[in-house]
Amino acid sequence: MPVRVRALLCALVPMLLLPTLAAAQGGAIVKVAYVDTRELLDKAPGRTDADAQWKKEAQAMQEQVTRMQDSLQAMITAYQKAEAGLSPAARETRQKSIGDKEQEYQTRTQALDLQAQQRQAQLLQPIIDQIKVALEDIRKDEGLTMILDVGSQANPIVAIDKNLNITDKVLVKLRAMPVPQVAAPAAPAAAKPPTAAPTGPVAAPAGAAKPKVPPVN
Repeated sequence: MPVRVRALLCALVPMLLLPTLAAAQGGAIVKVAYVDTRELLDKAPGRTDADAQWKKEAQAMQEQVTRMQDSLQAMITAYQKAEAGLSPAARETRQKSIGDKEQEYQTRTQALDLQAQQRQAQLLQPIIDQIKVALEDIRKDEGLTMILDVGSQANPIVAIDKNLNITDKVLVKLRAMPVPQVAAPAAPAAAKPPTAAPTGPVAAPAGAAKPKVPPVN
């Protein structure tokens, strides 16, 4: 599970744990249950649509990167073929053009990487919000003091009675709620103008790699 998605999940349950200490100190009965938020997010209504939309947009981003990479490599190949017959001034001009193109490539791939991560979080947020509502409704209906999350990376539980697992109840509640709508993609931000790169011998572009499109699952 991507780190950003896991961070979003961590916000689901902790707010439900706050009354526990006060209840225990007051001699009240503490009624506990637990869920696995990984399973909730995987099976929640709307997840399939969100995944499909994200993969479609991520593929479009990857195609942009491939086109830029091909264009940059074509410039380098053409320069290497013509280099021997170029004057020093012409070589310097061509090298600068390639350096500018490489800087533009790096800037754009970094922007697309960030855009992909933000878009995935945007698509998942309505589902996560609905899980929070379902958790709170179940907590009230069941008279629970707190709900633990065994899907948390920082889970401190080493043994627990599986009869306390209410993940299925929360899923039933979620499936009775309206399916979250897939958020429309935001307008792409304008790319920043590239900065001039230092001139010098040209080799294969350093860091000319595909953007780190995070996995959905």
